[in-house]
Amino acid sequence: MMMKAKVILAIEHLSKSFVLFMVYGFIYFILESLYKTHFTHPLMFIIGGIIGVLIGLINNLFDMDTDFILQCFVGMLLVLLIECVVGYQCNIVNKMAIWDYSKVPFNYVGGQICIPFAIAWFVLSGICIIVDDYLRWRLFGDEKPYYIIINKKF
Repeated sequence: MMMKAKVILAIEHLSKSFVLFMVYGFIYFILESLYKTHFTHPLMFIIGGIIGVLIGLINNLFDMDTDFILQCFVGMLLVLLIECVVGYQCNIVNKMAIWDYSKVPFNYVGGQICIPFAIAWFVLSGICIIVDDYLRWRLFGDEKPYYIIINKKF
Protein backbone atom coordinates (compact mmCIF):
# COMPACT_ATOMS: atom_id res chain seq x y z
CA MET A 1 0.00 0.00 0.00
CA MET A 2 2.87 2.40 0.81
CA MET A 3 4.39 1.89 -2.66
CA LYS A 4 1.05 2.65 -4.33
CA ALA A 5 0.82 5.97 -2.45
CA LYS A 6 4.34 6.91 -3.57
CA VAL A 7 3.51 6.11 -7.18
CA ILE A 8 0.34 8.20 -6.99
CA LEU A 9 2.30 11.13 -5.50
CA ALA A 10 4.94 10.82 -8.22
CA ILE A 11 2.30 10.80 -10.96
CA GLU A 12 0.58 13.79 -9.36
CA HIS A 13 3.88 15.68 -9.20
CA LEU A 14 4.68 14.87 -12.84
CA SER A 15 1.19 15.92 -13.93
CA LYS A 16 1.53 19.29 -12.18
CA SER A 17 5.00 19.76 -13.65
CA PHE A 18 3.77 18.90 -17.15
CA VAL A 19 0.89 21.40 -16.97
CA LEU A 20 3.23 24.11 -15.68
CA PHE A 21 5.87 23.20 -18.31
CA MET A 22 3.29 23.70 -21.07
CA VAL A 23 2.09 27.02 -19.60
CA TYR A 24 5.62 28.40 -19.17
CA GLY A 25 6.80 27.11 -22.53
CA PHE A 26 3.87 28.79 -24.27
CA ILE A 27 4.28 32.07 -22.36
CA TYR A 28 8.02 32.19 -23.01
CA PHE A 29 7.64 31.31 -26.69
CA ILE A 30 5.08 34.09 -27.17
CA LEU A 31 7.08 36.70 -25.20
CA GLU A 32 10.30 35.88 -27.02
CA SER A 33 8.52 35.96 -30.40
CA LEU A 34 7.02 39.37 -29.58
CA TYR A 35 10.43 40.65 -28.44
CA LYS A 36 12.08 39.42 -31.66
CA THR A 37 9.05 40.50 -33.78
CA HIS A 38 9.01 37.08 -35.46
CA PHE A 39 8.49 33.50 -34.31
CA THR A 40 11.41 32.34 -32.23
CA HIS A 41 13.08 28.94 -32.48
CA PRO A 42 10.83 26.06 -31.26
CA LEU A 43 13.56 25.03 -28.81
CA MET A 44 12.72 28.18 -26.84
CA PHE A 45 9.37 26.61 -25.94
CA ILE A 46 11.24 23.73 -24.29
CA ILE A 47 13.84 25.96 -22.65
CA GLY A 48 11.13 28.32 -21.36
CA GLY A 49 9.11 25.41 -19.97
CA ILE A 50 12.11 23.93 -18.20
CA ILE A 51 13.19 27.29 -16.78
CA GLY A 52 9.67 28.05 -15.55
CA VAL A 53 9.29 24.70 -13.80
CA LEU A 54 12.75 24.95 -12.23
CA ILE A 55 12.19 28.50 -11.00
CA GLY A 56 8.86 27.32 -9.57
CA LEU A 57 10.69 24.63 -7.65
CA ILE A 58 12.79 27.23 -5.82
CA ASN A 59 10.12 27.09 -3.10
CA ASN A 60 10.98 23.40 -2.69
CA LEU A 61 14.61 24.36 -2.19
CA PHE A 62 13.77 27.19 0.22
CA ASP A 63 10.67 27.74 2.32
CA MET A 64 8.19 30.59 1.85
CA ASP A 65 9.99 32.64 4.51
CA THR A 66 13.09 32.95 2.34
CA ASP A 67 13.54 36.54 1.20
CA PHE A 68 11.96 37.09 -2.21
CA ILE A 69 15.03 38.96 -3.46
CA LEU A 70 17.20 35.91 -2.72
CA GLN A 71 14.71 33.71 -4.59
CA CYS A 72 14.91 36.06 -7.59
CA PHE A 73 18.71 35.95 -7.45
CA VAL A 74 18.69 32.13 -7.41
CA GLY A 75 16.25 32.16 -10.34
CA MET A 76 18.56 34.50 -12.26
CA LEU A 77 21.56 32.24 -11.60
CA LEU A 78 19.54 29.23 -12.72
CA VAL A 79 18.62 30.92 -16.01
CA LEU A 80 22.22 32.03 -16.59
CA LEU A 81 23.42 28.47 -16.03
CA ILE A 82 20.87 27.11 -18.50
CA GLU A 83 21.64 29.85 -21.06
CA CYS A 84 25.34 29.12 -20.64
CA VAL A 85 25.08 25.34 -21.09
CA VAL A 86 22.34 25.25 -23.74
CA GLY A 87 23.70 28.30 -25.55
CA TYR A 88 27.19 26.86 -25.70
CA GLN A 89 25.93 23.53 -27.06
CA CYS A 90 23.29 24.85 -29.46
CA ASN A 91 24.74 28.17 -30.59
CA ILE A 92 28.50 27.65 -30.44
CA VAL A 93 28.99 23.90 -30.98
CA ASN A 94 25.98 23.23 -33.26
CA LYS A 95 25.87 26.76 -34.77
CA MET A 96 22.06 26.99 -34.46
CA ALA A 97 22.16 30.80 -33.91
CA ILE A 98 19.13 30.86 -31.59
CA TRP A 99 20.45 33.82 -29.58
CA ASP A 100 23.59 35.88 -29.51
CA TYR A 101 24.46 38.52 -26.91
CA SER A 102 27.94 39.11 -28.34
CA LYS A 103 27.05 42.71 -29.29
CA VAL A 104 25.63 43.41 -25.81
CA PRO A 105 28.08 44.89 -23.29
CA PHE A 106 29.51 42.59 -20.62
CA ASN A 107 28.80 39.37 -22.51
CA TYR A 108 30.49 36.08 -21.68
CA VAL A 109 30.77 32.52 -23.02
CA GLY A 110 30.93 33.69 -26.61
CA GLY A 111 27.85 35.88 -26.26
CA GLN A 112 25.60 33.30 -24.59
CA ILE A 113 25.09 35.29 -21.37
CA CYS A 114 25.41 38.95 -20.48
CA ILE A 115 24.87 41.24 -17.51
CA PRO A 116 22.00 43.33 -18.97
CA PHE A 117 19.96 40.20 -19.67
CA ALA A 118 20.96 38.77 -16.27
CA ILE A 119 19.28 41.81 -14.70
CA ALA A 120 16.21 41.19 -16.88
CA TRP A 121 16.21 37.55 -15.74
CA PHE A 122 16.32 38.70 -12.11
CA VAL A 123 13.07 40.63 -12.66
CA LEU A 124 11.49 37.89 -14.81
CA SER A 125 12.40 35.28 -12.18
CA GLY A 126 10.39 37.27 -9.64
CA ILE A 127 7.41 37.37 -11.99
CA CYS A 128 7.77 33.64 -12.66
CA ILE A 129 7.93 32.84 -8.93
CA ILE A 130 4.72 34.79 -8.29
CA VAL A 131 2.92 33.25 -11.29
CA ASP A 132 4.05 29.76 -10.31
CA ASP A 133 2.96 30.20 -6.70
CA TYR A 134 -0.42 31.55 -7.82
CA LEU A 135 -0.99 28.73 -10.31
CA ARG A 136 0.02 26.07 -7.79
CA TRP A 137 -2.31 27.63 -5.20
CA ARG A 138 -5.30 28.09 -7.54
CA LEU A 139 -4.96 25.03 -9.78
CA PHE A 140 -3.50 22.47 -7.42
CA GLY A 141 -4.53 23.62 -3.94
CA ASP A 142 -0.98 24.26 -2.74
CA GLU A 143 -0.24 26.69 0.08
CA LYS A 144 -1.47 30.26 -0.43
CA PRO A 145 1.63 32.25 -1.35
CA TYR A 146 3.15 35.10 0.55
CA TYR A 147 6.50 36.80 0.22
CA ILE A 148 9.12 38.19 2.57
CA ILE A 149 11.04 41.21 1.29
CA ILE A 150 13.60 42.66 3.71
CA ASN A 151 11.80 41.13 6.72
CA LYS A 152 8.36 42.41 5.62
CA LYS A 153 5.60 39.94 4.77
CA PHE A 154 3.46 40.57 1.68
